[in-house]
Amino acid sequence: MNGYDREEALAYILRRIRRQDHPELADRIDGLIAQAIDADLAFMRETGVIAEDGNAGDAWYEEDDAFEYIVETLAAANDLDPEQAVKMASLIDDFMDGQQRYLEYKGLVQDEE
Repeated sequence: MNGYDREEALAYILRRIRRQDHPELADRIDGLIAQAIDADLAFMRETGVIAEDGNAGDAWYEEDDAFEYIVETLAAANDLDPEQAVKMASLIDDFMDGQQRYLEYKGLVQDEE
């Protein structure tokens, strides 16, 4: 995505994650959020939200589908059992809020409210 700085986004989102809300994942949060960014960008490319040139594509971002894609991708990549995946889903929910705020901050999307 043109204008998206992965490292800046990672730092921005991590500053907004309340680590005490995810004690079971505390030692893995940084890595999981980095993986979530990669999965979210992959989802956007695969579904046409981001075009091949990195600009906005023709498709709409389906937040529920993206959430499911990210959770499933990370659960498989990290060999999480169902209980761990549920706990990680809560972290991904927080990630998605942070990602949206970062995209708005960078002017890459507009708040629809």
